[in-house]
Amino acid sequence: MIGKIALVLLFILLVWGNLVAGLKAGLACPDWPLCHGQVVPPFRWDIYVEFIHRVIGGITSIFIFILCYQRFKAYIGAIKTIPLLVVILLIFQIVLGGIVVLMELPVDLTTFHFANAIVIFALVVYMVSYDGINNKPTFSISGYKGLFFLLSILIFAQAVLGAYVRHSSSGLACPDFPTCLGYWIPPEISGIVLNHFAHRGLAYLITIVVAILLIASYSSSSLQKYRGKLSLLIGLIVLQVILGVAVVLTKLNFAVTAFHLFVGLLILTTALYAWFQGMRESRV
Repeated sequence: MIGKIALVLLFILLVWGNLVAGLKAGLACPDWPLCHGQVVPPFRWDIYVEFIHRVIGGITSIFIFILCYQRFKAYIGAIKTIPLLVVILLIFQIVLGGIVVLMELPVDLTTFHFANAIVIFALVVYMVSYDGINNKPTFSISGYKGLFFLLSILIFAQAVLGAYVRHSSSGLACPDFPTCLGYWIPPEISGIVLNHFAHRGLAYLITIVVAILLIASYSSSSLQKYRGKLSLLIGLIVLQVILGVAVVLTKLNFAVTAFHLFVGLLILTTALYAWFQGMRESRV
């Protein structure tokens, strides 16, 4: 139960962080760990958008620390390093969050902050999947399990690249769709255009990979057991592409971009669970 609560809170925290960025409220609390020098800041809508993000972050951290403690006691051998690693990454994330604010949201550091959060998210998904009692923890990237591991890496890279596009103001570098600046391949791919175009290109690659795996699942007995998750993945990806178009056409509407991240997290979670499913079944 603790694990599921931690994962849901982490979902909310990441999406709320996206809302903070979309509403330009990232510096509404310009100091850290206090907000305007107070534990409870004065009321203003943008201050409380950022302040609530900090509150959710604090509550989420408590649940993740408890989860890590439980898993450290239950896990045996080298896998014990996973909850330890999450604790280290979470402490680093908290400190890094303060540095990001004090340095006034530098693009590279803000993107790294998000990337670290996604690593924590993936590891929490792992700990939710394996409690060490009913489900023994394992690790393998051989065979088809390796394909889902690589797919998860691609999705992780896409999420981080999306964050970089957002924070580097590259979101409207290609203001049209499906072309970019009126071209299928822009004549000058550099700077913010390169950022945006790379994000689109990686999205197409992920879509093709999942589509190929889904088609192969109808002829491969080894992939057949993954068909349900692959069907869910392709459905989520189609929705994500539609949302990506909506993000551009609505000129980065904060609600649309937050939902875009939410679906992206669902895609990553589904890919991770497919990988974990293969590892669990290989132990039977």
